[in-house]
Amino acid sequence: MPHTLHARNDQIRIGLLLIDQFSSLCITAMTGPFRSANRELGQETYIWDFVSLDDAPVAASDGLSVTPTQSIRNTIRFDYFFVCAGMEADPPQRATLNTALQRFSRQSDVFGALCIGSFMLARAGFLDGYQFTLHWENQPAFNEEFPELVVSPNLYVMDRDRWTGSGGLSSMDIALHIIASHSGTGVANAVGNQYQIDRIRGASVGQRPYSLHQYDTLPKPMQQAIAAMIANMETPLPIPVIAKTAGKTVRSLERLFARYLDTSPARYYRKLRLEKVRQLLWHTNLSILEIALMTGFPSPSHLSRLYQAEFGLKPSADRKGRMVVETHQPG
Repeated sequence: MPHTLHARNDQIRIGLLLIDQFSSLCITAMTGPFRSANRELGQETYIWDFVSLDDAPVAASDGLSVTPTQSIRNTIRFDYFFVCAGMEADPPQRATLNTALQRFSRQSDVFGALCIGSFMLARAGFLDGYQFTLHWENQPAFNEEFPELVVSPNLYVMDRDRWTGSGGLSSMDIALHIIASHSGTGVANAVGNQYQIDRIRGASVGQRPYSLHQYDTLPKPMQQAIAAMIANMETPLPIPVIAKTAGKTVRSLERLFARYLDTSPARYYRKLRLEKVRQLLWHTNLSILEIALMTGFPSPSHLSRLYQAEFGLKPSADRKGRMVVETHQPG
């Protein structure tokens, strides 16, 4: 559990630096619980401010525009401060951003990032020696840029004064933890109940990347087999080795995959690798040859055939289409 901070004047101040094309869900999932907590407590205990790099309104990826409530040059102290990014992992104003990060890190008791804000923290050296996370979709690109840093697979990570969340509804989990730390678990649970949340997920809960939405409901041997697959993407393991890792024979593992996922271990393994290919295509400038080698495919042509069969278009066309979509984002 995180340490309990002692706020000044019994008010908790949260700062949110919004990067262009940030995730509006990520932000509302955090500020909503604070608003509800204030209503539950009958007073303005939790205060939040929005900041942008140029003090101008900033657009989310869905077109929602947010007007800053504090200047980028303010000297206010924050109990918690988060860099919030969604679609833009490398904003153009890097010098301005790094200067702001240095200052806000000194002005904040807890300093961190939401969704893909960890990219910005890593470039400025704020993640060295810390555990941290970011959204699973962007982890392959992050690992390529920062091979010396190890990303946690968890929904969120609270390591000393460095807190990071993977985005989406994990921001609500962080907000509820903050509320529990300062106002008690009773208030946090009451707030969670307003949002139809039956529990505050712990920091040890992992993200579910790729085709893992059913992971928690699968038998333990299948979970072990899938974990081995994810850990060995670049040099795929033979299915007999995967089966041995899961404590099963190949036939018994095949029966489990057929029963619960209507596929075979080999096809599922290939699908996971192809999904990683897609994330690398979308979020890096790596060549298709480099991506093929990183995901265990012997050649770009072999990868292209399998990719088209899985997703209905060639890797090059998918990358080009993604670039067009991002170029025409609202705002």
